[in-house]
Amino acid sequence: MRSARARRVGLLLLAGAMVLQGCNRNDPPASQVEQAVADTVDQIEETPQPAGPYAPRDECAEVAGASPFLEDIRSAVSARDTAAFVALAAEDVKLDFGGGAGRDQLRNMLSSDTAPLWAKLDELMTLGCASDGDALITLPWYFAQETRADPYRGMIVTGSGVPMHETAGEQAPVIAAVSWDVVELVDGGSEDSGFAHVRWQRRESPAGKPSVIEGYIDAKRLRSLIDYRLLAASRNGKWRITSLIAGD
Repeated sequence: MRSARARRVGLLLLAGAMVLQGCNRNDPPASQVEQAVADTVDQIEETPQPAGPYAPRDECAEVAGASPFLEDIRSAVSARDTAAFVALAAEDVKLDFGGGAGRDQLRNMLSSDTAPLWAKLDELMTLGCASDGDALITLPWYFAQETRADPYRGMIVTGSGVPMHETAGEQAPVIAAVSWDVVELVDGGSEDSGFAHVRWQRRESPAGKPSVIEGYIDAKRLRSLIDYRLLAASRNGKWRITSLIAGD
């Protein structure tokens, strides 16, 4: 994946090349290139960034060796290739808080194409990557960030403009829209309706509106703060998955 800087430079060079190809011989090309670059910069600056404080971000593109390592993970997950995925893990990879570890246990957890862990890995591949210097990366990105929520009750709203309903139902009035932010479960979790009763503390409240509101969000749009996360480290110049774990 190309970094934001690389994409920016590429666009600037492309703008200059396009102007040089199409400029009139009677016009000074330098001034046209300068204007094209300025116009391109304006377009780049206007490009919307991911909406929401915990929207997936990639901090790992600039970390030496991390991008090809992550691509190998994506390929193994997409192909449901257990051998390839296990080979990317450290021999002592941590898998639970009860002492479970090692490649053999990981292999057993991925024993079939329909093993539940594959679906969790599919999800992880979409949730961004955080870096801690040049030797540690974390998926999802949000797991490496500070939140205000109780980790056992906190949930990430996975999407932009996800509706919060007044009651538990798709046709119920919408009282707010939440974008990649943290909410907390109320009364323990999801309703039988498939909606979760949640409390959301807004970062910015519209005039006359409460800063904390309660409502119902489709449970499929929520992910626990302590759901599966993948940590990888560079050891002697070689990247390996060191932890693939859920819970706390």
